[in-house]
Amino acid sequence: MARKASELACPATARPDRHAYSGCPQLKETLMRHAFTQAARSALALGLFAAGLGLSGAAAAQEPIIFVHGYSGSSSNFDAMLMRFTASGYPRAKLYGFNYSSLTSSDRTSAASLNTFINSVRASNGNQPVSVIAHSNGGLVVRWQRAKLGGQAGMRRFITLGTPHKGTTSAYGCYSPACFDMRPGSSFITQLAGAGCDRSLWSANDGVILPASNAQCGTSVQTASVGHIAMLTDTSVYNQVRAQLP
Repeated sequence: MARKASELACPATARPDRHAYSGCPQLKETLMRHAFTQAARSALALGLFAAGLGLSGAAAAQEPIIFVHGYSGSSSNFDAMLMRFTASGYPRAKLYGFNYSSLTSSDRTSAASLNTFINSVRASNGNQPVSVIAHSNGGLVVRWQRAKLGGQAGMRRFITLGTPHKGTTSAYGCYSPACFDMRPGSSFITQLAGAGCDRSLWSANDGVILPASNAQCGTSVQTASVGHIAMLTDTSVYNQVRAQLP
């Protein structure tokens, strides 16, 4: 992920709070990384990565799976989920993390980069279709790639976790191209017109996607009442992701 945020000065009106989309990018990024680290450590302490849960159906064919992070995140946000996949017997070499510059690039630009990345992954795997798991804003990036760049043909399954499919009012608290894309009624969301969805997981207690129901698109499944970042580390959410893959 580009580190441009550290080069920006916070406005005088910026206030430290727990909002994941605060007006101060570097403060927001620090808080988000801290929240994820704490959640991951808690999961590790409980020994949840050694569950040894198996995969079934088409997912057992061990197709490439690509993970797409959310706003201000990185592929490392999926470390907990990757550990669960490998603990279940999924080859680590088949799990790919895509990084994009969410603090500086529009979702359209990021989708073009994702399209190139997916084509490269497929070329390295006998042109096999991929499945994609995306968190938060990453889901919008994938939807654009699927709906506008022809990506749907090479993607067998697409699962989102807490993605603002219909926008989120919390995006009014940040200022970047991707933030503008996440706002309700944005030209980005309007042009998608509901296209590009597949499976969506959403939490009534998300806290970042406001209203929470805006994370529903395509076939929707409600998760346990966990927070936005906790969706990446919660055991039950992982089990629901796995159940949606076949």
